[in-house]
Amino acid sequence: MDFQVSARKWRPQKFGELIGQDHIVRTLRNAIEQNKISHAYLFSGTRGVGKTTTARILAKAINCQKGPISEPCDECDFCNEIKLGNSIDVREIDGASNNSVAEARELIETIRYAASSNRYKVYIIDEVHMLSKSAFNALLKTLEEPPPKVVFLFATTELSKIPDTILSRCQCFEFKPLSHRQIIEQLEIICSQEGIQANGESLEKIAKTGAGSMRDAQSFLDQVIAYCGNEIENDSVEEVLGVVGRTTLEKLVEYLIKKDSVRLVEMVQTIIIDGKDLNFLCRDLAEYLRNLMMVKLSNKPEALLDTQLFNLPVLQDQSKVFHIDELQQMFSVLSRTETEMKRSSLAQMIFEMSILRLVDVRPFYRIDDMIDKINLLEEEAKEPVDLAIAPSNPTKGESTNIKPVEFPSDQNSDLGFNWEHIKQEVCARKSVFNHYLAQCKVLTFNETNLDLVFIDTITLEQVKSSENLQLVKDVVRHVCKKEINVTLSLSNQTKVAVADVSSRFVSKEKKKLNSLNQNRDKSEKEIIQDALDVFGGVVIK
Repeated sequence: MDFQVSARKWRPQKFGELIGQDHIVRTLRNAIEQNKISHAYLFSGTRGVGKTTTARILAKAINCQKGPISEPCDECDFCNEIKLGNSIDVREIDGASNNSVAEARELIETIRYAASSNRYKVYIIDEVHMLSKSAFNALLKTLEEPPPKVVFLFATTELSKIPDTILSRCQCFEFKPLSHRQIIEQLEIICSQEGIQANGESLEKIAKTGAGSMRDAQSFLDQVIAYCGNEIENDSVEEVLGVVGRTTLEKLVEYLIKKDSVRLVEMVQTIIIDGKDLNFLCRDLAEYLRNLMMVKLSNKPEALLDTQLFNLPVLQDQSKVFHIDELQQMFSVLSRTETEMKRSSLAQMIFEMSILRLVDVRPFYRIDDMIDKINLLEEEAKEPVDLAIAPSNPTKGESTNIKPVEFPSDQNSDLGFNWEHIKQEVCARKSVFNHYLAQCKVLTFNETNLDLVFIDTITLEQVKSSENLQLVKDVVRHVCKKEINVTLSLSNQTKVAVADVSSRFVSKEKKKLNSLNQNRDKSEKEIIQDALDVFGGVVIK
């Protein structure tokens, strides 16, 4: 017997074999049992979810020798004829190649004649959105007043292209994309029946590549079997389908965390040389960022993730580094990138530029939050400011802690060496600290305390965040080999400057207000004087 692809060999022949469309199956079964069969049905949805298959099963159910019946027997002559495509009363038409008005009129002519052997004449028009406007118009009258025992079954992947006049004359059913779990279960049945050994992770990758389409997933399975034989391995699936594995995605995100643009571009080049599909890579990376978001938001992320494809502990560690705004921006960038790559011949360059864009993503700051911080600074500036000016001749026992620590010129000194080592280690782990630490001074550094003073509030707030502060504490503990208390504060000079700016701002605003009031008074006097001149009046006090 000739080889038959899985999509045809395992095509459902009964309503009970359809996967993932229970709402549609129930409706059609009830309509048959209640003898309320409509003259026109429109099935819409993505490719490979069962639209044409459902149309064929419905045609068998209403023409079965035991029917009309809610579940065709799939054994009688009528059912077998429809299954093999030999029934003269059930015509399946391709809308893409039969889309002219002449072919629509020819179809209408044949509708007049009753079914020769079956109970109903059934016309299945696949990809009906490909019909021309004239062809749709020719069908309108027939759809509105059809002959008895005639059923139209339309299938389309582009519902938006169907005229409203056609939609209003049909019962419309939206087919849902199949879930990964539903596809995997069917692939497991196929592999079991065909004697194919495949683990859950391999089937998960095939189902994921199918993107909700059972037919696509089955085609990918045939492709992998042709390459691997009867034993499917994870590496072979990745090589055949052009998808990247979990390890590759984890490494890409690690380079994003380190802001290592060079390594990222080099890794993309390696992936391309290995023959991987950039569209799949873009989609998988976007999904990985989504998973990081779920881990960051949920207390039980395992319920929202497929743990077969992703390492939860790694996701948890990586999610700590990112802000929610950063993940959202990165996802948006990749979403736009996927769309642009499909439309352009420069897919590789578009993806490389997008990867570099991810490196420079920063968290958003709400305007309200920034205003609150400014108001807080103004309130602090109104408080008495202790300039902590050291006396010119300090007495014995007095100390002036306002001066930053001056490390000895000897680079081998413990304090100086440790502080330089701390800065290098922190910046290596998170490059943005190159800027942060340039805006601070060491106020105190001893066996128990490290006090850092910042010259601006924005930098102080950034370093004060739980993630960044914890990073600094971890590095200090690692370098100094002990637990040292780390405190952050704002320089007194900054408070004075803010107070000065605030006072100048208030003074300027007062001057503006006085000027406006004077202009308003002047304008009112001018108006009154004009009225007196016109009407010859006088002002009575």
